[in-house]
Amino acid sequence: MRLFPLAAISVLLGCPTSEPAPVPPVDPCDGATAAWDGAALSLDAPGCAGATLQARVLGAGDWSVAFDPVDGAWVPTITANAGGVFEGLVLQGAWTTEGAAEPVLWRQGFQSWSFAGVLALEPLVLDADGVPEVGGDGDATSVAQEQVGTSWWVGLVGRDAGTSLLLGAQGSETTRFFVAFDEQTAWAVWGHRGDGIALEPGASITLDPLVIAAGSDPFALHTDYAAAVARRQPPRALAGPPITGWATWYEFFEDVTEADVRANLDAATAMRASGEGDLEVIQIDDGWQQVWGDWTADAGFPSGMQGLATDIAAAGFVPGLWMAPMYVDRSTGTYLDNPDWWVRDLGGDELRFTNLNSGDYAVIDVTHPDAAAWLGLQIADRVAEGWTYLKLDFLYAAAEVGLRREQITGVQAYHRALQIMREAAGESTWLLLCGAPFLPSVGYAESYRSGADIAFSFDGRPQRGYLRWQVRSTAARSWTNGAWWWMDADQILVRDPFDALDATGSIVGNAVSGGVWMLGDDLVTVDPARRALAMTAAVVALRGDAPRPTSPLAAVSGLDASPVVEQFAQDDSVPTVWRFADGAVALLNLGEDPVWVDGPGGAELLTGEAAGAGERLLLPGAGEIWAP
Repeated sequence: MRLFPLAAISVLLGCPTSEPAPVPPVDPCDGATAAWDGAALSLDAPGCAGATLQARVLGAGDWSVAFDPVDGAWVPTITANAGGVFEGLVLQGAWTTEGAAEPVLWRQGFQSWSFAGVLALEPLVLDADGVPEVGGDGDATSVAQEQVGTSWWVGLVGRDAGTSLLLGAQGSETTRFFVAFDEQTAWAVWGHRGDGIALEPGASITLDPLVIAAGSDPFALHTDYAAAVARRQPPRALAGPPITGWATWYEFFEDVTEADVRANLDAATAMRASGEGDLEVIQIDDGWQQVWGDWTADAGFPSGMQGLATDIAAAGFVPGLWMAPMYVDRSTGTYLDNPDWWVRDLGGDELRFTNLNSGDYAVIDVTHPDAAAWLGLQIADRVAEGWTYLKLDFLYAAAEVGLRREQITGVQAYHRALQIMREAAGESTWLLLCGAPFLPSVGYAESYRSGADIAFSFDGRPQRGYLRWQVRSTAARSWTNGAWWWMDADQILVRDPFDALDATGSIVGNAVSGGVWMLGDDLVTVDPARRALAMTAAVVALRGDAPRPTSPLAAVSGLDASPVVEQFAQDDSVPTVWRFADGAVALLNLGEDPVWVDGPGGAELLTGEAAGAGERLLLPGAGEIWAP
């Protein structure tokens, strides 16, 4: 028996037929193909984007280069035909994207505190090798040296409402990696920052793979990239939602005392008992120790650190502690008694960091077995005292280029250091990495600090400019939340001189990270109504979601070195509309002028307001979250 399709039977019987379902348009970006021809790596997506990148090796010697496709990325292998010192690999060539808007760069900074955001393309400064100057990968002050047109680890060039091109390393195990773009040319660069790798004749080195991709959704390109990295450099398992807590830094700074901590412990206990909010972690920041590298309690903590941790745990909270484990003060016995434990610069002098002249620190050489053992012991001892949430800070120091006992690159040294500390901390300790190189940190931590500080000991007041700087970083890195770690956008401040409106912006600015929920005001003295607002249950419950900014390439900012600069040169832009996976919509205005936005309608979680969909005026500082 012959069977006829239902539509054909309708025609035979003279019955009317329904209109055929519309066929969705073909996205030209879906047909992108990449190829290596022995000299250049190319991406071809007609009607979408393209690039043809010629390869060259930097360093004394005669070299061969090959790129092989593996797991959706391209693995470069460098062979020394006659022996030599490999210094860098460069891909360079023309690129194209489609769309009416001007192309912009969605860039990442080297480490937590570096500028991450969207920038207009500008002319680049090239070095003697014809490679864009990048900067930013030295000590903490080097964030001021990062350059427009460049991006560490991964970068995307694209057009708002058009198409985009992404270049990124699929993990970082061997060398530094950065990309750069001007209006015609793209660069992808491995190494070229001072690390040399000597190869014997015929020997080869395999570098970190390159992801090259095109698409019409710049956020989705980043989430696909995050998944590709996770396949090669697996992140930590993230059980449950991000943590909640309270930390000392933005109220007490370096002057924190045990009495301050105990007063806030009592306040957090009262909050829990009253049903106001359940904080999980009580974290002590910088100021508890004698000096960096002497990780014992100073006079302000008479009970000692083990005694205080025991009392925090007995009250039902997780004890949290800050450390800067890679730096040792030159006044300590550890430094004075061990002259060969310290990383030297390429000229042979010890690396020195003064933290804006507040100390004098050396960098631990983790390739020295005794120094490595000492580092692990510092972490293990804190955990043994009861501190099972550790904020490990100033970690970029572990990756600095320099001379060590073993001849390894800065990135390889960073992995060595993080492996030591992760093992010493144990599987049940929560690690927050801060001041940490972005891509090499994947796999070691439960949470990652995604921006710079939002207040300072010289200016401890909450400021909208500081907050705007932070949320711009959140927008640039939000695609990592839940994929690599929980984002830590920093603490939530709602105290004066913020007014009630600014307090909503501060709360929503943290909510759109989808990550950790830490309060930073003195729980004893802050306005109880604002404290309760910051613990609004329906908003706190959004953590662990994956909010995404709409039109991320439209929020174009100006490159600056720190939130302090933003206070005077107000050129950062933050997306105004963010969408959560559960259907909630955040509206946020951290600029200095009112803005009109399309409100989604529903119930506003902070105020309880009910409204229909339609235009809304957002005043400066305002934040709203609407549930359908």
